[in-house]
Amino acid sequence: MPELFGDIPSFVACVLIMAAAQVIYATVGFGAGMFAVSLMALVLPNLTGVVVVLLILTFVTEVWVLAHNWHHARIRLLGWLLPGMAVGLWTGTWILETSDVSFLKRLLGLVVIGAGVYFILESRNRRHNQNAASGKAQLAQKTPWLTLPLGLISGVLGAMFGTGGPPVIILLRAYGLDKAAFRSTILTYFLLMSLLRAGTYTNAGFITVDYALAAGMLLPSSLVGIIIGMIVHNRISESRFSQLVSVLLVALGILLATGAGK
Repeated sequence: MPELFGDIPSFVACVLIMAAAQVIYATVGFGAGMFAVSLMALVLPNLTGVVVVLLILTFVTEVWVLAHNWHHARIRLLGWLLPGMAVGLWTGTWILETSDVSFLKRLLGLVVIGAGVYFILESRNRRHNQNAASGKAQLAQKTPWLTLPLGLISGVLGAMFGTGGPPVIILLRAYGLDKAAFRSTILTYFLLMSLLRAGTYTNAGFITVDYALAAGMLLPSSLVGIIIGMIVHNRISESRFSQLVSVLLVALGILLATGAGK
């Protein structure tokens, strides 16, 4: 049993968490990182180990889903995000390496609460105001330099907690992409982020044999979650599913911010 899990009940809990998280990830393309890291941070005391294991497992999801849907991705929309993201990853890795774990978990809780509330409000606004979405797309196209700070914030959050999605979601939602294009584009971004994170984590000494073994033990449940998520993606309303995930994220964020868990 890898040292990260500590005991059998914690391992079983992580198996269930990963399966559920990958269902979310394969279905809508976001929210799984926050869901998994929040719940696993409540179960396990080692936040760095949790983040590294999730990096390995979500990389598998990104490759698998994109292998079937890469042609939907709008890669050109990501160009201005990447320089800021690269700088943010280096900064976030340094923060993760040097900061107190208890403080980081509370900060994670606040980040997750904010993201969950944003997703709820954004989903409602998107349903009722298509004209506003069109206006945002025009603004994003005319001011591409605005994506640099979004990439920076995304990189910092991605390196610290594996939760770099919200800033990128804000940008991609503004372009009014359909469900397939949105999911494929954001997963392409996350795949590039995962590759760069692997480099910064290796340089910081985060990636260990114990964490790799822990990821391997969670891989079967992760793959099952991916398969279920790809099926659900074609059968469920994206907006309804996203709202449920968002409400759950707010609840998990509150638990972390108030100091629950190990």
